[in-house]
Amino acid sequence: MKTYTVRPVGLVRNGFDNPADYNTIKEHPSSVIVHDEYSEALLNIDECEYLDIVFWFHKSEQGTLSGKTHSGAVRGVFASRSPRRPNLIGITTVKLIERKNNELIVEGLDAINNTPVIDIKNCDTSLFASVTESNPVHNSILKSDPRIEIRNNIAKGETDILLIKAAQMHGHFCPGLAMGVMAAVHAMRELQADSDGMENLLAITETNNCFSDGVQFVTGCSFGNNSLIYKDLGKTAFTLAGRDGKGIRICSRHESRDVIEEAFPDFRKYYRSVIAEQKRDPDMVAAYKKSALERAFGTLDLPFGSLFTVKRVHTAIPDYAGIDESVVCRLCNESVMRSRTTEEGDSFTCFSCSGRDHAILDGNGIHL
Repeated sequence: MKTYTVRPVGLVRNGFDNPADYNTIKEHPSSVIVHDEYSEALLNIDECEYLDIVFWFHKSEQGTLSGKTHSGAVRGVFASRSPRRPNLIGITTVKLIERKNNELIVEGLDAINNTPVIDIKNCDTSLFASVTESNPVHNSILKSDPRIEIRNNIAKGETDILLIKAAQMHGHFCPGLAMGVMAAVHAMRELQADSDGMENLLAITETNNCFSDGVQFVTGCSFGNNSLIYKDLGKTAFTLAGRDGKGIRICSRHESRDVIEEAFPDFRKYYRSVIAEQKRDPDMVAAYKKSALERAFGTLDLPFGSLFTVKRVHTAIPDYAGIDESVVCRLCNESVMRSRTTEEGDSFTCFSCSGRDHAILDGNGIHL
């Protein structure tokens, strides 16, 4: 039978020199000291909250193929977590508390002192997610009511769950997204509102930064369903209103930045280096992302009134979006809204082909 060589990548350090009850060991933090030659493998590990630690039971003996568990039941070793195995390999999912260079401080590890670590992996929960997503009953409910989960999250004030979901669209976690989620949840609950994507609920945002993505996700008002209105005012603010124009406007206080800075002082230095100065050293980027994550979720716990002002408003509401006829550009032969063409008799030329100026919305706002 072919054999394989396994080389340790590090060692466990804790106060348990001999085998003990695994629950007792798990209650105490442990350190995983990664050998210097594997330092590069730790790149971006700060972004992983949970890790799988693969290790060698160096003080265990190879056992039989079955035996008694702690509960007294007899099970095959492959159906248990016994340390007496054909290959003395253990694996435990832990929570990463802190990284200090090559030292990983973790919670939940049931390996004893000087245990050889043979691998470290980012925890994979995709199977559990896919089981939930493929549940036919759950999917049937979502097909009839696609916002039911979001609506329940709003009703329960579960801003942390909504922030996680919003980041799946936004791409990352940041205080701006968190503030958008907070403001939108507050407005939705105050107005007892919900969106069906039919322009009966409108969100009017005054900025096109991260804040607006939180607003779009929570309210269900987007550019695509014509329920999001953008005013290029450069203010971290939005208004939520019904068709009657009655609504609520939430605006960030000018001192909100200072409140967040004071609560999370380390973020600014990482932001300045990675974002403002575009210094993309991998370790600095990892530190920035970790700091942004802590600041984003920590922002959710700050007093709402310290970040925002709220007032009832009556605002002008545009008519329902019209249905624009589609025509074909005579030059590129692509379909285009008739209102976005230059007409020449019975033929149409799109703005791109005619070279006509047209508005663009990008990170700098709306411009020609």
